[in-house]
Amino acid sequence: MSAVDLPFEPPSGVRGALIDVWTMARRDLIRTMRQPEYLSFSVVMGVFFLVLFELVFGGVIAAGAGVDYDQYLVPGVLVITAVTGALQTGNTLAVDLQYGADKRFRSLPMSRMAVLAGRTVADTIRNAVAVGLVAAVGYAFGFRFTSAGSAVAALALTVGIGYAFSWINAAIAAKVRSAELVGMLSMFWLFPLMFGSNLFTPTVAMPAWVKAFADNQPISVVATAVRALANGSDPGLSVVGSGAWIVGLLVVFVPLSVRLYRRA
Repeated sequence: MSAVDLPFEPPSGVRGALIDVWTMARRDLIRTMRQPEYLSFSVVMGVFFLVLFELVFGGVIAAGAGVDYDQYLVPGVLVITAVTGALQTGNTLAVDLQYGADKRFRSLPMSRMAVLAGRTVADTIRNAVAVGLVAAVGYAFGFRFTSAGSAVAALALTVGIGYAFSWINAAIAAKVRSAELVGMLSMFWLFPLMFGSNLFTPTVAMPAWVKAFADNQPISVVATAVRALANGSDPGLSVVGSGAWIVGLLVVFVPLSVRLYRRA
């Protein structure tokens, strides 16, 4: 059915675009409720890293680095929970493209950006729930936020970087259109960022060139800011740097994703 065949006039302008975005976000949230593995993947990954590094490596790392490892590790795990949760954006978008669901969306009188924006909004809501659940597990290990305000600010940065990474994965999916290939490519670029970072250990013992990369890449910058906010210490420029990374990634990958999706 085309727009002229509709028995009503669809909303236009900003209001219409927002309605379209929420409609697509609601679709994806319903899919999450019907397929809870989309949420459980992020939570399980976060808890896996938390248990692995706390119980297996925690004593050695804490002794060698001279830090309270619970307070050091949990903020990093919160960030990686959001980032790995963002992988679902690429996977689900690639499935829609691979099996033709996007053709139905293109035939509807709706904003072309709504498909991508709705999906990233839904994934961000799911990510916020996952991050909250992993933070609750962190509390069981002894991690604490110094105040409610610091908790809100830290979690907002965490969810924000996850939102930015959702758009990176959307761009990859729009380009390759294969869920299997999206999964392989995502791990290819995400693993160096995960382990070449300060998420699990301080970077002080890394070679100088690796340390320079690890200290300044987006995951590390956000993790540093989240730790400072959680511990009530001075975050320095890490919060500003986190915001700059989030905005910069969105400025690059939102228009790129939309362009690639229109060509798909």
